[in-house]
Amino acid sequence: MLKIFKYLKPKEWLMAGISLIFIVAQVWLDLKLPGYMSEITTLTQTPGSAMSDIWLHGGYMLLCALGSLAAAIAVGYFAAKIAASFSQRLRSLLFNKVESFSMEEINYFSTSSLITRSTNDITQIQMLVVMGLQLVVKAPITAVWAITKIAGKGFEWTMVTGVAVLILILMVTFLLIFAMPKFKKMQILTDNITRVTRENLTGLRVVRAYNAEAYQEGKFETANEELTGTQMFTSRAMAIMMPVMNVLMSGLSLAIYWIGAYLIDAAGAMDKLTLFSNMVVFSSYAMQVIMSFMMLVMVFIMLPRASVSAKRINEV
Repeated sequence: MLKIFKYLKPKEWLMAGISLIFIVAQVWLDLKLPGYMSEITTLTQTPGSAMSDIWLHGGYMLLCALGSLAAAIAVGYFAAKIAASFSQRLRSLLFNKVESFSMEEINYFSTSSLITRSTNDITQIQMLVVMGLQLVVKAPITAVWAITKIAGKGFEWTMVTGVAVLILILMVTFLLIFAMPKFKKMQILTDNITRVTRENLTGLRVVRAYNAEAYQEGKFETANEELTGTQMFTSRAMAIMMPVMNVLMSGLSLAIYWIGAYLIDAAGAMDKLTLFSNMVVFSSYAMQVIMSFMMLVMVFIMLPRASVSAKRINEV
C-alpha cells in the first residue's frame, strides 16, 4: 500500500504538511470549547456573576467554532487537491504503461481487469487519500488530547468511558472479521462484471446472429447477482455500526450524568458546583474520544479495499 505513495510529488507532500498544521489547529479549537462551556456553567451557577463575563466566554466559544470551521475547510481543500492530482497522475502512468504492453501482457491481466484497474481501483485510492488526510491524522490526535484533558476528573466517569470504547473496539473487530474478506473480493467481482459487459458489447453482432441474447443475459445476471450480494452483505454489516454508535454515545452521556447526579448529591455544598462543571466538561470530552474512534473505524473500513486496489495498480 505504501509503495504507491512514491508517486506523490514534493508539492503534494508540502500540502499534506500544511493540512497537518490545520488539523492540529482544528483539534485544539474543538477541545477549547468544553473549557469555555465549563466557565459559563460556573458563572451561571455562581450568584453575582456579571452577564458581560458570560457573553465574553460565549464570544470565545463562537470564535473557536468559526476557527475550527475555517480549519476544516482548509483541510478539505488540501485533501481534495492532493487526491485529485494524485489520481490523475496514476491514471496517466497506468494508461501509458498499458500502451507499451504486448498482446500477451494484455491477455495476462485481461482487458476487463485493466479497465477496472485504471478506473475503479484508482478511485478507491483517491477516496482513501481524501478520507485519510482528514481522519487518520485527526482521530488519534483528538483521542489522545481529549483523554489527557479528562484524566483525573473522575474515576467513575473514566471507567464508563473505557467500557464504551471497549464495546466499540469489539464491534469493529467483529466487522473486520466478517466483512473485510468481502471488501477484498469486491474488486475481483467488479473485474468480472466489466468482462461480461465488454464481451456482450464487442460481440453484439455474433450474439444476435446466433440468437444468444438469453445466454448473455444469464451470464450478466450471474455476475451482477454475485457483486450485488457481496455489496449487500457489506452494506448490511456496516449498517449495524451507526445504530450501535448512536446508542453508545447516548448511553455514555446518560451514564455520565447519572453517575454525576449521585456524586453531586453525596458531595458537600462547596464541591457541588465543581463536580457539576467537571461533569459537563467530561461529557463533552468523552464524546470527542468516541467520535475519534468512530473516525478511525471509517478509515479501517476503506483500507482493505484500497490496499487491494493499490496492489493491483502496482502489478501493472
